[in-house]
Amino acid sequence: MMTLSFRGGSGIKALVLQALLLTSTGCFHVHRKPRIASEQVAATIQFPEWSQDKTTTVTGPQLRALQIAMDDFRPLGSEPSKKDDAWTQCLLNLETYDAWVRSGEGVTFIHFTPQEDARCGLQPKLMDAGASYAVSDEGVILKRE
Repeated sequence: MMTLSFRGGSGIKALVLQALLLTSTGCFHVHRKPRIASEQVAATIQFPEWSQDKTTTVTGPQLRALQIAMDDFRPLGSEPSKKDDAWTQCLLNLETYDAWVRSGEGVTFIHFTPQEDARCGLQPKLMDAGASYAVSDEGVILKRE
């Protein structure tokens, strides 16, 4: 454990603390708060009967792998700007993509594939075929392309 001790002004302590926080930001996971509908809207929603034959199950390791891949693929703050061209705006929207998830032995494979034609009205470009991830059950990105 590291202990910082300074004599003198608290300005130096604050500066060192800020520098420490800036260099360790990779250690923290920033959670995006979801938008929540009003009680009036919630009152109109009826959940379906849950059954395995009418749902898709994403296992715990798959869910974790998907979150890790999403955080890497679309880091916090990568929102489109109104200044961006139509392609950039389209490809920076998470809603543009479908995610394909497949299990392997101790690994989950994820492929994000853009649907720019259906979701943005743009003709697909062959150069952007999405992104693929292999994430271990321990939460380590083993490969990405």
